[in-house]
Amino acid sequence: SNLFRYINGSKEDFLSDDYNQLNNGLLNPLIGGGQSEWALLSFFGRANYNYDNKYLLTATLRRDGTSRISTNNRWGTFPSFSAAWRFTEESFYNKNKILTDGKLRIGYGETGNQSPLDPYAYITRLKTSQYVFNDTPVATLYPLVMPSPDIKWETSEQVNIGFDARFFSKLNANFDFYVKTTKDWLVKAPILGTAGTGAPFINGGDVKNTGVELALTWNDRIGKLNYNIGINGAYNKNKVGAIPNADGIIHGLTNMLYDNSEEFYRAENGHAIGYFWGYETAGLFQNTQEIADWKAAKNGILQTNVRPGDVRYVDQDHNGVIDENDKVDLGNGMPDFTFGFNLGFDYKGFDFSVNANGMAGNKIVQSYRNHGGNSKSNYTSAILARWTGEGTSNHIPRVTETNINWQFSDLYVHDGDFLRISNITLGYDFSKLINWKYISQLRIYAQVQNAFTFTKYDGMDPEIGYGTEDNGWVSGIDLGYYPRPRTFLVGANIKF
Repeated sequence: SNLFRYINGSKEDFLSDDYNQLNNGLLNPLIGGGQSEWALLSFFGRANYNYDNKYLLTATLRRDGTSRISTNNRWGTFPSFSAAWRFTEESFYNKNKILTDGKLRIGYGETGNQSPLDPYAYITRLKTSQYVFNDTPVATLYPLVMPSPDIKWETSEQVNIGFDARFFSKLNANFDFYVKTTKDWLVKAPILGTAGTGAPFINGGDVKNTGVELALTWNDRIGKLNYNIGINGAYNKNKVGAIPNADGIIHGLTNMLYDNSEEFYRAENGHAIGYFWGYETAGLFQNTQEIADWKAAKNGILQTNVRPGDVRYVDQDHNGVIDENDKVDLGNGMPDFTFGFNLGFDYKGFDFSVNANGMAGNKIVQSYRNHGGNSKSNYTSAILARWTGEGTSNHIPRVTETNINWQFSDLYVHDGDFLRISNITLGYDFSKLINWKYISQLRIYAQVQNAFTFTKYDGMDPEIGYGTEDNGWVSGIDLGYYPRPRTFLVGANIKF
């Protein structure tokens, strides 16, 4: 009964006589806390059809309700269907040893998402606070966050076309082309600090992903040697659209890279989600003549008192002023390509396997130092290649006590391409040597995890992600997280 009350009830069902118990902080400044409840109710139906293992159909219908959304939009309906044709089972197909099995697939589906929402996101919630007035403690209530009364389900629609095939009875191939559009994207839109309360959730527009995936696996044997080889790759293109505010932008957070740092990532119509937004640079000024020539060409200069060794910021609109209008798209943290491979074999009790994965086309913003006026913050060893005189560097500016050369620009942005050998395993089954009656397997193995990483990225780990409670949609920001370790394992598998 409580489940249906939460799903179908109104805000009065949540703000009952328990309210006073939930806000005991009003009575004693040393006592505080809170309580939240939410519920999800789902109905699910599926129908399958299989005719002679040639024609395959599946249809699904979901109906989901969540207490996190107001009664106006609480329920969502999410259908899906798929169809497949195994053409190699047709009578007209000429059986051969090349293509031994083939299937074409097409599908469409919708899924709903409400998980980013707070339990009571659609109503005004109050927070307790206390201050002292004339030596007397005074309790107050103020809004914790702006409400989102009109919020609705985030819905992802995906169309998929693909095929599965088996060649020579040894090679499996799987190919997919997809278009996935996330509509009514649930996101917290940053608001001005003068609002005096937390940011609300909004349905922030659409996010479209288009891509292809291919996986190939070969399984075979040579005498007593069994082996398998697999490779896979995927390409994805991401684009944001239909953001419903005036400028078509959901702005990123500030104060992230260093004290008082400005916004440097955003979601904007026509761009990839979470793209990096900053100044493009054109090297460093090497001497006073270069500075004079740059000014004579009516290019803007960001530094107040520019000197050799300072960054040459690109004046995109050539109006003689460097400002936010000169900031451009500097890439994003999502890869264009992901790929991997695996190799394995077993021979007379020995087994060996290698697994690897990688990315290409992704960018990483690296910020290991506080440039916000704290001159005592540590640099990395990269600063040893800084500008110290004409011709000494065209990338790392001279050291100063201000951050004027470290406004967000492509100097922060690095290529994040990498190939990681993630696991190497070698094992041997001693049960064949021991020949114990009650043990069918006694495998001893050694394994290296995170064995090798091949990359030009000079940070601690190129496979970096970043997301906060408010901005989980941005990736590729390296603020100095502890890198993943290389792990050596020795173990045993015993079967009786």
